[in-house]
Amino acid sequence: MAKSFLNQSGYPVGFRNNNPGNLRPGVVPWMGQIGVSNNFCQFKDMSWGLRAMALDLSNKITRDGLNTITAIITKYAPPSENDTQSYINLVSQYTGWGASDIIDFNSDSLLTLMRAQMNVEDGKKYADLLSDADILEGISLMPESIFSRVKDFFVNNPGIAAVAGLGISAVAIYIIILLVRHKKVNLQSFKNVFK
Repeated sequence: MAKSFLNQSGYPVGFRNNNPGNLRPGVVPWMGQIGVSNNFCQFKDMSWGLRAMALDLSNKITRDGLNTITAIITKYAPPSENDTQSYINLVSQYTGWGASDIIDFNSDSLLTLMRAQMNVEDGKKYADLLSDADILEGISLMPESIFSRVKDFFVNNPGIAAVAGLGISAVAIYIIILLVRHKKVNLQSFKNVFK
């Protein structure tokens, strides 16, 4: 069951918005986005906020070629708004990776990077309220095209649906992915699923 901290006082803004990555709105709303609060996206529950964070990081690494902590964080938290170098240092410390090390992109490194960024964005005390299963639930909601880039996601997590406690909607998404993959339905009919 997905967690929700929506509008609960006493939590950092990322949690109050179910947006632990503190993502800002784009041209097209994210799946699961229900609004905007103080220029940050709000999601109906944490699984959708974690999905958006996972998708954003995955695209930065695989599509945009930002494959080091320095490159990712400089884009994610630009110096015009943040103390980017401190952010880079903290993410490097939390992951145990060098700031200029090439990230071997897979489900484990994505989870590690997400947790490190949540520690910085929301504080470790709050990030620890989300289990690895919670993060994996968000990752599992990403489009199949991203799963193919996360080369070992299903190999390392064969029981992810059971571990993450996914509901009917996630099973439906997985079935759609299988139907598209095996060319039983047209991908165009599900284009809105991918944002």
